[in-house]
Amino acid sequence: MSGRHLKFPFTVGEDSRPETPADLADHVRGELIQLLLTDPGERLFQPVFGGGLKRLVFEANNEATAAMARARLTKALNFYLGTRLEVKQLETEATETTLAVNLAYQLVGSPEIRRLRFEHDIAQGGDV
Repeated sequence: MSGRHLKFPFTVGEDSRPETPADLADHVRGELIQLLLTDPGERLFQPVFGGGLKRLVFEANNEATAAMARARLTKALNFYLGTRLEVKQLETEATETTLAVNLAYQLVGSPEIRRLRFEHDIAQGGDV
């Protein structure tokens, strides 16, 4: 990690300055969350940026949607974060009321495998 970066989600510290990520792993995790939750077309100067997970809550909750999510996320992760991390496992599953995304990844040059899970429960109105 070179240079100064803003922490995600954006927060202001007690000294009234924007907080920075604690380390490279924290910084990449923030980038990963931003990528997955940003819809393509949402960023004016990067119209194809994003994994589009939030948009999937309006789709039918079935295996086709899960497969579409897996394809979109694989493409976005490889294109935007392929030099920072290696995807070890990407699973999408659609049950009766829930669409879940399980991601296992490894930072380049690190032996540790990290995990993220995104879940939307249609019955509960949960967030992605």
